[in-house]
Amino acid sequence: MLQMFLQQFVPAMEQVLTLAVPLGILFAILRRLPLEKYRRNYNTAIHWGFWLSVAIVAARVGTRNAVSREVAEAGAIAIAMVAEIVLIAVLVRGAGQKEKLSRPLQVAACAIGALLFFYHGMEIWLIPVGTIISAAGDYMTQAVAVKLAGFAAGLFFGIVSSYVTYKAAAALNPKRLLFVFIIQAVAMFIQQGIFLVQVLMARHILDSAVLLSLMAPIIDHSSWLIFIIFFALLFVPLTLFSQKKPARPADANPAQYRRMLMQAMHKRRWGTATVLFLAGMVFLSSFGASYANRKEELVPAVPVTASGGFVDVDLSVVNDGHLHRFVYQTASGQMVRYIVILKGGNSYGVGLDACEICGPTGYYEKDGQVICRLCDVMMNKATIGTKGGCNPIPIEYSVTDGKLRVPQEALEKARDVFR
Repeated sequence: MLQMFLQQFVPAMEQVLTLAVPLGILFAILRRLPLEKYRRNYNTAIHWGFWLSVAIVAARVGTRNAVSREVAEAGAIAIAMVAEIVLIAVLVRGAGQKEKLSRPLQVAACAIGALLFFYHGMEIWLIPVGTIISAAGDYMTQAVAVKLAGFAAGLFFGIVSSYVTYKAAAALNPKRLLFVFIIQAVAMFIQQGIFLVQVLMARHILDSAVLLSLMAPIIDHSSWLIFIIFFALLFVPLTLFSQKKPARPADANPAQYRRMLMQAMHKRRWGTATVLFLAGMVFLSSFGASYANRKEELVPAVPVTASGGFVDVDLSVVNDGHLHRFVYQTASGQMVRYIVILKGGNSYGVGLDACEICGPTGYYEKDGQVICRLCDVMMNKATIGTKGGCNPIPIEYSVTDGKLRVPQEALEKARDVFR
């Protein structure tokens, strides 16, 4: 039960932090600028991002393949990356004091607010949606309750941690506040750039063969990218602690100065609270995530050979509705794995034991669900055999004389996927 709880808690917490911390620090900056419309428009943009993320997730669930989540997210991230560069450039030049630069500042801040909420909002909502879909109508179970409780707890912890960080950032002087925002923006930019390259590779817009050797280690350790955000977050309390205590104004009496010192100490407490929450986040994203995501051992693939240009498997072997893995050795000696699962009736899901995003890490079956071994995404059985996302890379097959036949040529061509 604890594993199921953490499987929902950790991603919910991480997505909320990745979204709320930079937006909170940006809001702290906007609060100090002279124009009220900055904050008003920024809040409006965030609301638009919220509702757009809800709409896209609803459309994705309702229409299945009519809305491409990867394309929508990649488009939002690409625009957000440009907006982040513009915003930092404008803030460094002191746009808050120059009316002629106020519009670029507003547009960039609003774009970041809307697009980050749009992207991370989709990721957040898909966590409970995936739980509901996987329940397949059997909602009143202990497993569903534990998973939804984990999501709610992760959401709450992420929001509280983000609020504490915002209060610590708001206690900084303007130059230090801008410094920690730039650090956060750089951390976001690295994460976003890696995600964008993954999507472009999966869509064959970038040459996957050239980038695979570089991206493979990053993809294999993608769960650790959250620590870039944690490292950047550490600069908030460190910068606050290094801030000098206020000097005594010439016209302040001792009581007034003591009050100033107490206010400064109170602000430093937000930094201490941020450190404590950060320690909890690091623990949960490392040891908690390690426990939650213990990888299932893959069932050994059954060796198969080709005859007459086809690899044949008896339907009686795969008609039990469970996941079956097979391995074929190509003429060059490369081992190519593929999976077969009965989707219903006479329909089968057939694909390589690999996807375009996560590579040849494989799939396993747990509680009747097919799950990617690397990213733990739960497959919809109806979409296995359909190209896109984390679905297995589809391969051609036919059903003839009680056998499921896969062309030998298709498996030979797939050898590069498993190199």
